[in-house]
Amino acid sequence: MIALKPQVMRMLLLTLLGACAFLLPAQNIDIQSEDDKPLEERLIYSRQNTFKVALHSQGLGLGFKIGKIKTVNLTRNWFGEAVSLRSLKEIKTITISQYTTRPFIYGKLNYAYVLRFGFGEDRLIYGKPYWGGVETRWTYSVGASLALLKPYYYYVIGYQPGANGDYVETIEERTFEQGLNILGRAAFTKGILETKVSPGVNASIGLSFEVGKSRTRARSIDVEVKAECFPLGISIMDSERNRRFFLTFMLSYNFGSRFNKY
Repeated sequence: MIALKPQVMRMLLLTLLGACAFLLPAQNIDIQSEDDKPLEERLIYSRQNTFKVALHSQGLGLGFKIGKIKTVNLTRNWFGEAVSLRSLKEIKTITISQYTTRPFIYGKLNYAYVLRFGFGEDRLIYGKPYWGGVETRWTYSVGASLALLKPYYYYVIGYQPGANGDYVETIEERTFEQGLNILGRAAFTKGILETKVSPGVNASIGLSFEVGKSRTRARSIDVEVKAECFPLGISIMDSERNRRFFLTFMLSYNFGSRFNKY
């Protein structure tokens, strides 16, 4: 057994008493601060519904989550979102002519929009301290995707046989082909009735940073990596037809409410 000197014993005792004197008032402040909060800020809620606006590496998006808070550490969600999907090879150009100066993307075949639905979970990594701060969770989800592909039309110069056996220059609306004399992009509404669909699946993993100050208001910034597969393929550009796999990085702001369902 090691015998401690009286000076060491006195130092340890003073250290212990000092720690108690510091911690006990802090605990009183914590309890008092919780009691001073309104009742709605002290309840534990079982539901969380949020909307989101998102920016990802190949477009923009909107979405929602309908969540059930199972425990302090776990929330389960049903989600839905709609995003635009661009090719990283898209480059806008312009042709100066007397007919139109609308910018266009050479080689673009389709506008692509993706609807996603699925299920996911948020799991607590680091809780928010009583005085505030940021709560951190890791998230994952799996679901189904449905791509909507609307043809991309161009204004092009064409030639039609004239009455005297010559050819008359005309302006036509056509989809992409090599060798077209393109003037500009046609109206977005052109080709809507020709929209096609391509089903797929998606999965994501990410981090969620809860920044809201109120328990009844959900506010978070999320970062995600999403993988998506379309077995039938998606053709956005002529240079990458029937592409099946997509990997995107998404940053989103989520806002909504927490409540109890009785």
